[in-house]
Amino acid sequence: MDPKKIRSAQFNDTYFPIVDGVVQTVHNYAELMNQTGYSCVVTPRPMTEFDDSDKSYEVYRTGSLKFPIAEYSIPTPKLDAKVRRFLRNRDLDILHAHSPFMEGTFASSYAKRLGIPCVATFHSKYYDDVIHITGSKAIAKIVTAKIVRFYKSVDSVWACSAGTADTLRSYGYRGEITVMDNGTTYTMPSNPDVLREKAGAAFKIPADKHIILFVGHQIWHKNLKLVLDTFKLLDYHSDDYRLFIVGNGYDAEEIRKYADKQDFKDGHVNFVGRISDREVLQGLYLSADLLFFPSVYDNSPLVVREAASMGVPSLLTEGSNAAEAIEKNVSGFTAAENKVAMFHEILHIFGTKGLLETVSAGAQRDVAKTWKEIVPLVQEKYAEVIEKYQFRHRNDR
Repeated sequence: MDPKKIRSAQFNDTYFPIVDGVVQTVHNYAELMNQTGYSCVVTPRPMTEFDDSDKSYEVYRTGSLKFPIAEYSIPTPKLDAKVRRFLRNRDLDILHAHSPFMEGTFASSYAKRLGIPCVATFHSKYYDDVIHITGSKAIAKIVTAKIVRFYKSVDSVWACSAGTADTLRSYGYRGEITVMDNGTTYTMPSNPDVLREKAGAAFKIPADKHIILFVGHQIWHKNLKLVLDTFKLLDYHSDDYRLFIVGNGYDAEEIRKYADKQDFKDGHVNFVGRISDREVLQGLYLSADLLFFPSVYDNSPLVVREAASMGVPSLLTEGSNAAEAIEKNVSGFTAAENKVAMFHEILHIFGTKGLLETVSAGAQRDVAKTWKEIVPLVQEKYAEVIEKYQFRHRNDR
């Protein structure tokens, strides 16, 4: 089987207009695989109007119900007879679930009906998600037990980093796990100075200050309190630093209120919201000196690779899954998960002659893997999974 010609379907419980790392992964899988073979996306209908017609691949929107968190919806693919017809008519070789919930469990069961394998990627710390939403460890344990049963039901289990695989094992999964890295679509543009100048003008970025950037969902468990508390120490210590926070999310209002209570100097902390324009975000990366992303929740954050592609290294929490992608003082920085350690690390980064420039080059060299590099590896692994599935089922006859 030619890996480039494989016909696949990607399943996820969220999709555009929501943008996160998993959505970006699904989009890039489908877009790049569709160039040589076929790939489509099966995902729930969003709660707000959204046009998928600009995609180069097919997007099938299953039914959905409103979720208490406003921007999310609950998929109902098992109640959607048309999705079965859609999938039957696509002559698929493999299904890929990117969530262990509604769309993922549907993919696992329907792959058996179609007589083809199903791959499932473990992307997120679901135990932490459930704790955050419900506040109940008992409910989180019940949910993670169900998640483990789901991964046992599929033909191949993947994770986006070794640390992520360890998280799944900590839930009780004991099977084989394939690590498949994430990538980025960003590469250094041909006009970096133009993009940098546009971002500088749009966001009033001072050229003579150290620019620290956070990019991600505005949710507390991405360690945004640590970001703000650390910057409070920096802001008290020196006038040389500015913080820009990109993104939106269900904790955004509370996070801004917390920042307001810190009484930062005027213009020193800037919330710029969600940026959907690719060139605008590139310009902001290019204007930054350091990505500060101390989240211990994220597994293989795409923002670290995006920043690296623009020559911007990241400061991450030591020992976190996110830090797995970098080598300290070579392609990124790490510090202990507390404001004093992070504060001193930032002072070290900017106070050590030549260090930031050296590590910036290392990040761009070692961390900035592109999706064009990753997706052929995915297709090759698909071919292997399909061949093993067909061999096993030939022997079962």
